Amino acid sequence: MMIDRMKLIQVCRNEDVYILAYGSNLNLGRMESRCPQCSVEGTTEIPGYRLLFKQSKTGAYATIEQDANYSVPGVIYRISYDSEQMLDRCEGYPRYYYKREFFLPVRDLNGMKRRKRFSCLAYIMHENRDLGEPSADYYGIIDRAYEDWGFDASILRKALSDSIGTKAAARWLWSYEKGK
Repeated sequence: MMIDRMKLIQVCRNEDVYILAYGSNLNLGRMESRCPQCSVEGTTEIPGYRLLFKQSKTGAYATIEQDANYSVPGVIYRISYDSEQMLDRCEGYPRYYYKREFFLPVRDLNGMKRRKRFSCLAYIMHENRDLGEPSADYYGIIDRAYEDWGFDASILRKALSDSIGTKAAARWLWSYEKGK
């Protein structure tokens, strides 16, 4: 039996994709502007990873890196294949970020654990990028999203400290809080 490759590609493109957000895409408004048809499937934890800020051509942005001593909160969105292509461009895939598949437990928006685990894709900045200092605007997007989702803000502050140093982060956060 001969498989029609074009038909197979078309079928694959019509399937929805689950995206794991842990940085600025936690902000629902930002995600909806990038992927208008997205829907929230729930929240999760990414065990064995820590949040960091790394340098790109236009600034320092959130990423995750393997570290057995940490976990990072996230939101899982359902998006279309076409939205994934748009998100690839927004995220600088594949130049700045690559995609990694995770298989994670999910809590619905009421906090109840869902029965099935989700296979979802996360954008992760290439490891060879230098650590960096995010802009106050960018950090603020994530900070507000952490508050909206009820995530532990100490994870975000630790990411800043791990990325720019403890003393620099203390000064940076003091200035950020003053300017809020």
